[in-house]
Amino acid sequence: MLELRNLAAKAGTFALNDISLTVAEGSCHVIVGPTGSGKTLLLESILGLRRLSDGAILLGGREITNQPLEKRNISYVPQDLALFPHLTVEDNILYGLRMKRIKDPEHARMVEMLMETVGIRELARRSIGNLSGGERQRVALVRAIAAGNKHLLLDEPFSALHHGLRRELWYLLKDLQKSCALTVLMVTHDMEEAFFLGDRVTVMIDGAIRQTGAARDVYEKPADTAVARFFGIGNIFAGRVRVLSKSALHVTCDSLGAELTIPMGTALHRPTEPGTRCTVGIRAENVMVLKTDRPSYVQENLLTGILTEILLKGASHTLLFRPAGSATVVEIEVPDYALKKLELTKGNGISIFFKGESLFLL
Repeated sequence: MLELRNLAAKAGTFALNDISLTVAEGSCHVIVGPTGSGKTLLLESILGLRRLSDGAILLGGREITNQPLEKRNISYVPQDLALFPHLTVEDNILYGLRMKRIKDPEHARMVEMLMETVGIRELARRSIGNLSGGERQRVALVRAIAAGNKHLLLDEPFSALHHGLRRELWYLLKDLQKSCALTVLMVTHDMEEAFFLGDRVTVMIDGAIRQTGAARDVYEKPADTAVARFFGIGNIFAGRVRVLSKSALHVTCDSLGAELTIPMGTALHRPTEPGTRCTVGIRAENVMVLKTDRPSYVQENLLTGILTEILLKGASHTLLFRPAGSATVVEIEVPDYALKKLELTKGNGISIFFKGESLFLL
């Protein structure tokens, strides 16, 4: 287990503030955040490349805060991979082992197995300069794992690759993590990557942790407006609690011209009394579309208005909806087959509804 307690560190005028985090043994914990949020600085601090101004780092219950990098037993794959261009694939992978004078035959067999597993065994004698981006990525992963450390830090390792290859390497990383019993802490600014790989996800913004939780919880229930905006959630509406009961919140949203009902169990933040101002959000893909020429049995969170725009994107499309009597725009994400089935066109009168459990309160 990797544990960070109240870490603080500086790089020029930028600072990390009070970072506390626990990475469970055998898990993949992903830190996600915009460029410049401090993700790389945090990894460098864990490695010992940056001096802490406060806090402690524990690995397996042992404090390593003041230990040199080579004694921390943590492997690292930086964003630029840091492969040696003058060495072959095999020499890159074995470099760390040779520096440590490790000549264990069992370890050598493990390295051979790793190279075979990731599909670079036939490239062993090839120079780094003659490899593709995906091949270099595999070499960097094998080199990090071959060092024998069970804790692995990854700094946006797949950011330079095209989407199809990134997905291939996501599956590979999952397989390696399981087969080698690795504990992984990874940073990225790619939300899909974060939620695909992460057992738990931490959101960092401006050098501070804004939310940590199980990947699904963070995805579905952002903790505040900054996190929601980072995730690209456009459907955020100011409101005021009208009724507060044991089972639900009834929130009046003037901008929508509607009252929204939120089951009490789904609200992360619970207002204490009626009249409290709040902010309600919902992901575009959780907005349901109804055609107005068909009967609806929906009673709550129903809005009627005009489909003002259809933005075609491929497998899914973004619809822009304006409630009747309102200037507010609601974003809706629908798969291609649903758009065709609904036979929607720009200017249609439609109804939409929000499932109560899909709404979140900020």
